[in-house]
Amino acid sequence: MPASDVTRYILGCMTGTSLDGLDVAMVRVDGVGLDMTARYVGMVSRSLGDLEEELRSFAAGDAHPGVTFSLCSRSLGQLYADACVECVERFLPQGAAVDLCVAHGQTIWHAPEDGISWQLYDPMPCVRALRVPVCFNLRQADLVAGGEGAPITPIADWVMFRDPKKHRLIVNLGGIANVTSLPPDRPVEKITGGDIGPSNILIDGVVRRLFPGKQYDEDGKIAASGTVHDDIINRLDNHPALFGEGHHSLGREDFPEQWLDRLVAELKPKMSKEDMVASAVEAVATLVASVAAPEADEMILAGGGARNPVLAKRIADLAPFDRVVLSDDLGVPCEAREPAGFAVLGALSQDGVAVSLTQITGAQKPGRAGMWVYP
Repeated sequence: MPASDVTRYILGCMTGTSLDGLDVAMVRVDGVGLDMTARYVGMVSRSLGDLEEELRSFAAGDAHPGVTFSLCSRSLGQLYADACVECVERFLPQGAAVDLCVAHGQTIWHAPEDGISWQLYDPMPCVRALRVPVCFNLRQADLVAGGEGAPITPIADWVMFRDPKKHRLIVNLGGIANVTSLPPDRPVEKITGGDIGPSNILIDGVVRRLFPGKQYDEDGKIAASGTVHDDIINRLDNHPALFGEGHHSLGREDFPEQWLDRLVAELKPKMSKEDMVASAVEAVATLVASVAAPEADEMILAGGGARNPVLAKRIADLAPFDRVVLSDDLGVPCEAREPAGFAVLGALSQDGVAVSLTQITGAQKPGRAGMWVYP
C-alpha cells in the first residue's frame, strides 16, 4: 500500500500544567512522516477528581513517600484508560481500529537546566484496555540531546494548521502560554516559537485564592466586572524567568504556589478581587500580544484560556493585526489542540521523524521521541 494511502486512528491524551482535567482526542492521520495530514475526529474530557489535589502537591515539590507517587501514577493511568475507552466507543468509525495511543502524562517537575522533566504516568492501564501500542514520555529525547524539552508541539501545529498562503501564529493558552509561528509554504526548519509566560496558572491561581470554590473565571465574568491595574503587568516585566538571559522553557516551577500566594497577598490592599482578576487577564493578553509578529496574517487561539472571552478579546485588541480567531474555526476545538497535537507527535515518532526542532528547543539530533509499550 502506498504511504499516502495509510490511515491511522490515534488517541492523544493531555493533562496540562493547569491541572484542570484530562482531555483525550481522536485524530485521523492520513499518510506518513512529514507528508501526513491530520483531522480531528472527537474528544472526551474528564475531571481529575481526587487526583488533582495530590498532583498539585507533587508539582509544588511537597515531600511524599515513594509509594504515593506510584499509586497516583497508576490511578492517573487508569483515568486515561477509561477516557480512551469512552472516546473509542463514541467516535471511532464503524469498521476502523485504533492504531496508537499517545499520552503526555502530568508534569510534576520541569527542570531543563538539569536535563530532566518528569511526566507522571503509568501506561499499562491503557495498554491493557486498548490493546495497542502506547507512546509516552516524549520530552526525554529532546532533553538528553541538550534541549529544553519544551515546547515540542510546534511541528504538530505545522501538520495541523499550516496554510500555503497565510502566515499563522498558533497561540496555546494553557497553564503556560506558548506560540508557534508558521510562515506560508515553508519547511519545518523555518518554524519558530516558544513559551511566552503564564496564562491559566496566573489567572486561575488568582481566582482560586480570591473566590473559594471557584477553579476558574467562567466566561470571564469576574474579569469583565473589574478594572485593570498595571501591578501584575509590572511584576511580570521584572520576572527573571521571562526576561533572563538565554532561551528558557517555562513551567509551574517558574510560577509556583508561593509566588501566587505572595502576589495575591501583596495586591489585596491595592485593588478589589475583581480588579485583580481583570489585571491578571490583562497581563496575559499583554504578554501574548508582545510576541505577535506584525508580518503574520492571523493569530489562532487555542487551549482552555481561549474560552475566556475577555482574554480573547483583549488579545485581539492588542495584537498588531486584524484577524484573531479560535482554533475551532480551523476544525480543532480549543480544548483539543494539545491532545490532538500529541496524537500527531506520536504518529511522527512512529514514522521515525524527530519531533523536536533545534531552533525552538535547542536540542541537537534528538532522534525518535517517546517511550513505547506494546500489548
